[in-house]
Amino acid sequence: MKKIQLVLFDLGNVLVRFTPESFWKELKLGQNQRALFVKGVKEAADRFECGKINTSRFFDDLEQVFGGQFRREHIRRAVSSVLTDPIAEMEPLVARVTQRCETALVSNTNEFHYRYCMDTVPALKMLPKHYLSYKLGVMKPDRSFYEKVLRDADIQPEAALFIDDVADNVEGARSVGMKFILFKSASSLEDALRQHDVL
Repeated sequence: MKKIQLVLFDLGNVLVRFTPESFWKELKLGQNQRALFVKGVKEAADRFECGKINTSRFFDDLEQVFGGQFRREHIRRAVSSVLTDPIAEMEPLVARVTQRCETALVSNTNEFHYRYCMDTVPALKMLPKHYLSYKLGVMKPDRSFYEKVLRDADIQPEAALFIDDVADNVEGARSVGMKFILFKSASSLEDALRQHDVL
């Protein structure tokens, strides 16, 4: 089995808690009300996370989606609310992995959330490379996301270990030949990393 040279960590619900439901709760929109806006919000978020629009335009677009129902600051608070605390157990685990092999961040994210995480998630400072959807112009699980990472890292797929909490994203990594771990908890990840000989 080829030795792992690069371990790739996802961000949301791997290094920091991510709760999309908080967006709707902050706006105090129930299931029936939010159904009117879900499609427009998702389309704007996807454009933002693919780097097609900047932060200012994203909030402009959300104001339009909601038809002026919410003030911009209220929308900003709602967008901010989906990210909360770092997953504390992951910080020492990332530190140990970085002593054994190369590491990087692989995240579907946007510049607004990324800035927040850089200020609040200590593990990000330990990861020398950050592969971000809004900078790559493509989101997981699109095949080209993984191909861009491998090309930049200049390694073979089987030498990369991809960690994500979303099954579709893990499947995308598997489809290009990467090793993979579906994240459930820090303790189960630690066991899996030992099996891959990176701890």
